[in-house]
Amino acid sequence: MEIRTLQWDSDFFGLRIGKADILTKEDALSLSAQHNMMRQQFDLLYVFDSNNIGFNANGARLVDEKILYSKPCEPRKQFSDVAFFQGATPSDDLYRLALVSGGYSRFKLDERLPKGSYERLYRRWIENACPKEGTNRQILTFLDINNIAKGMITIDHQGELGHIGLVAVDTDCQNQGIGGKIMSTLDGYLFERGIKTLEVPTQKANTEACHWYEKNGFAIQSVLPIYHWWL
Repeated sequence: MEIRTLQWDSDFFGLRIGKADILTKEDALSLSAQHNMMRQQFDLLYVFDSNNIGFNANGARLVDEKILYSKPCEPRKQFSDVAFFQGATPSDDLYRLALVSGGYSRFKLDERLPKGSYERLYRRWIENACPKEGTNRQILTFLDINNIAKGMITIDHQGELGHIGLVAVDTDCQNQGIGGKIMSTLDGYLFERGIKTLEVPTQKANTEACHWYEKNGFAIQSVLPIYHWWL
């Protein structure tokens, strides 16, 4: 079992945050028994349960079941109303869509995190997703007739693997095919550049997103239960 300090998270949230990976039932029991020792080092411990062992401890809560989906890239249609964002910093539209994308995020659902944490985190996330020289980061947006971004997907790719970060469609225009247009354009774009596989994480509780990914050809690769253990 590995337990380590997450310095970036600690600095960002202003808490002593760590991460534990439990692989066996013995790991789970041993970690739970170390409550007093853990509270001397951490305020919050993320417990990753990749083998679905289960974790039970005072102050621990299952906050996410992270599903990783993947699919082979295909030569799909690319739509003219889907465009790559070219700015170095996000537009107001992208900041808004970033918050929409995180509706089921554990950082939004865990009310014990400092107030405003979810909003600050997703603002930082969309800022980091903007295209920068020396990276393969891109943001695809669907633009309406007023040139307003009503949907987006952020993407990064390395080698033959493409990784989706944030996905969102404005709440006032969902179920209109916008997400499908962006995904189709992204799929075709990556295929043309030799990317073989596209993957995306989401939350099991977000059943609408899960159904949408599966409709678009994605299959489940893994499910990772994540606990927040407040010490």
